[in-house]
Amino acid sequence: MKLFRNAPTITKAIIIVSLLGACQNEKDAVLSPIAEQANAASSQNAKIAANSKLISDGSRKLLYSGPRNLLTKEALESYNYYIEYAYSDQYIKSTRYEFSTNKKIADNSYTLNANGLCIESSVGNNFNGTTKYEYNENQQLIKAFNKFEPNERQEFEYSLEPNGQARLLSVAFYNKAGDKFKELAYSYVGATPDLYPLNPDFLASGTGKYLPIFGKFSPYLIKMVTEKKFNYHPFKEFASAELLNYTHYPDGRVKTIKSTDVKSGNTHSVTERKYASTMSAN
Repeated sequence: MKLFRNAPTITKAIIIVSLLGACQNEKDAVLSPIAEQANAASSQNAKIAANSKLISDGSRKLLYSGPRNLLTKEALESYNYYIEYAYSDQYIKSTRYEFSTNKKIADNSYTLNANGLCIESSVGNNFNGTTKYEYNENQQLIKAFNKFEPNERQEFEYSLEPNGQARLLSVAFYNKAGDKFKELAYSYVGATPDLYPLNPDFLASGTGKYLPIFGKFSPYLIKMVTEKKFNYHPFKEFASAELLNYTHYPDGRVKTIKSTDVKSGNTHSVTERKYASTMSAN
C-alpha cells in the first residue's frame, strides 16, 4: 500500500474513515502510561466527557470499552468489514476483518513516542505502507514520509497563532521523484470551535482519523478545502474546492456536515455524527 494511495480526492467529503483494530481478548487490558497520555490528549482537545464519545460518523459505528473508555471497535457493515484495536506500551495494534465471515484481512500498527505521538505506522503487510512522522515543538505534525522512499511525503504548514490556536493551513503531497503532485489548502471563517476534533482522513495511508496520536491540527472547524493537482511534462495545474457547512447540537458539537462543490453547487455528501450522550438538535 502506497503512502498516498488512500488519500481522498476533493470530490469526496473530507469526512471519511480509517482501518484499525485489535484482538478481542485485549480490549479491556490496562492502558500503559504512553497510551494514557494519548487518550488524555484527545479528551483535552475534545473538551467533552468520556461518556460523550463519538459513536457514529455517517454509517461508521464506533465502540469503546475498558477503564479508559478507549476506541476498541470500528464497523462499516455496508462495506463488509470491521476493525478492532489493542493498546500496549508505546504501541497500538489494529486488525481488519471481513464482516460476513470474520476472516482476518490485514494488520496495522502504530508506534508512539514518550509524548503519545505516533512516530511510525505500518499498514498491511507491504513495507511501502510504513510511514514515519515528525513534529514541531508544539506537537504539531510537520512531515509524514515513506520510510523506504523518503521523497514520497506530506508536508504540513500552520498559522502562527500562539497558545494552541494555530490552524492547519495546507498539506503538500510529493511523489517518489520529489515532485509535488497535490496540495490541500484549508480556510476558516471566523473562529467556530471544533469541540470533537478528528485527524485528516489521509493520515497513515487513510487509517488514522479516529486515533488521537497525530498531534494538534486546528482548534476550529474547517470551512473550505481547496485542492490543487499538478501534472508535469508539460506542466498543468487543476484546482477545485469544497465548501463545508455544519449544524450543531445544543452543546456546540457537530451534528451534520454538508459537503458542497464550490463551482457547481452540487452536494457531495451529508454526514451525521452521533455521540454517546443524549442530545437534541438546535
